[in-house]
Amino acid sequence: MKPLVSGNAEKISLDDLLPLKSQTVRFLPLEIELLKKRIKDGGHSGEFLFHAFISSYRTHTPFQHSLGEIMKLDMEAIRLFHQILGIRFIKDWSDDVLYNLEKEIIKLNEEAS
Repeated sequence: MKPLVSGNAEKISLDDLLPLKSQTVRFLPLEIELLKKRIKDGGHSGEFLFHAFISSYRTHTPFQHSLGEIMKLDMEAIRLFHQILGIRFIKDWSDDVLYNLEKEIIKLNEEAS
């Protein structure tokens, strides 16, 4: 199958798109301890991940960054960002766990600032 994005704009045939229709998305569980460490460490990625979690958990809280800033993240932070996006899609997710995590990372973010 041809890549969907390349350096040159090209047309994609329906035959190339149809196999993608049946692909499923697999969400990875959030690496909670790693997220807390990254937020505690501060810096751009800690702040970015903090705001991403708050915005994902509190559905009426806007994300305070441009998604273009993902280019400033290392691969570990990008993986955590993707995990944050799926926090409510993981089987057996717990609002109590997410709520307690939110309280913890708010404190960690304040300490890192």
